[in-house]
Amino acid sequence: IASLKFRWNLSGTYQQVLPRYISIDSEGIEREFLSDYFDNPGGMLDAIFLKGYQWPFDPRKTLDQGSSLIDLLIYQETTIKGRRVFLDYTKNSTWGSTDGKLDFSLLGPESYAYLEQSGTLFGTPIERLKAMNQPAIDLYLSNGIDLTREYLEIAVCAQHNNGGLAGNLWWESNLSHFFPVGEVSGTHGVYRPGGSALNAGQVGSLRAAQYIAANYTSDPPSLDDFLLTTHKQIEEKIQLGCNFISSIHPEAGNVKATRQSLSKSMTRAGAHIRSLESVRDAAKQALDEFLALPKTTRLSSLDDLPMAFQNRDLLLSQYVYLEAMANYMETGGGSRGSYLIHDKEGILPQRGLPDIFRFRRENEELAKSIQEVTYKNGECHFSWRRSKPLPEEDQWFETIWKAYREGEIIR
Repeated sequence: IASLKFRWNLSGTYQQVLPRYISIDSEGIEREFLSDYFDNPGGMLDAIFLKGYQWPFDPRKTLDQGSSLIDLLIYQETTIKGRRVFLDYTKNSTWGSTDGKLDFSLLGPESYAYLEQSGTLFGTPIERLKAMNQPAIDLYLSNGIDLTREYLEIAVCAQHNNGGLAGNLWWESNLSHFFPVGEVSGTHGVYRPGGSALNAGQVGSLRAAQYIAANYTSDPPSLDDFLLTTHKQIEEKIQLGCNFISSIHPEAGNVKATRQSLSKSMTRAGAHIRSLESVRDAAKQALDEFLALPKTTRLSSLDDLPMAFQNRDLLLSQYVYLEAMANYMETGGGSRGSYLIHDKEGILPQRGLPDIFRFRRENEELAKSIQEVTYKNGECHFSWRRSKPLPEEDQWFETIWKAYREGEIIR
């Protein structure tokens, strides 16, 4: 869950102070919508509190009125019903309060103990946030949003790109001399602990640097050799840029509209709610638009040129990602990580929800494998391999140190 006007992740104390969730329709009528789907106010408040810890969407936590049920309800209000959803820190939730005062005795042991230890069993959400984390308020104020006075518009958003590029044990990809380290290589797994992405970036960078220093010490190619290898790619990019520039129409530019369209398409099909049919349709649309982009792009001015190139890269990436999602589903993959795979015969997390939220459980056997995809000549090609087990080696310091000194480790 993140804010929209200023994009920021709303985890931690932003949830633990128990803000009020409201949605507003096109006529400005607002309502607190979470209460329709929880058995009691204590359960609702506990789910809000736990979003502070359990901030990524997790299909497993949509069951038994868990914290990720909130993500589904926000999606229902915004994407399905077309309403806008906000957090209100100025008032306590109506359900669970009397005369505006929250009944803290309704909370479960974990929520109650946390707020008690923090000395915040009092007041409104903004008063609790002031006591626990004033910088959280200051951050929004510095970006033009005063949480003490106004609602905060939110949606379910993607914060991380966990994985995407393959690498070996030195973090080198199949593109020689290219080292994707950190989250982009996904070495920290699907259900990563909070700090493991930082750790992967630090360890990956160190190992990549060690490998480069030990193995890539030759001089770079001469300019002539470089151009001999790359001239075709460079010429293609220059020609594409010329095509874009020749299409300048000050009154009919469509570069920004294209960006908005591809973003909405990915949100509909490739976000945390996915179905095979919608993913397939969106993948075809992305490929069609990618192939047609040199002819369909119209710049309003030269300032649009960088975004035109970005649109091309985004459409290609979108196509590959969506094709990978479809292949995963067709191979029997189920809901895992931060997405829910729709299955009309699947589990409905909560009574009263639409069938789009019926989902297929995770395929635990398939979870032991890694999907790899390559794009070539307008098509995606897939392969699956078993994930490598953690090594169990009986290592002795003196032996390893000797091997390191003699250049037998980094190679």
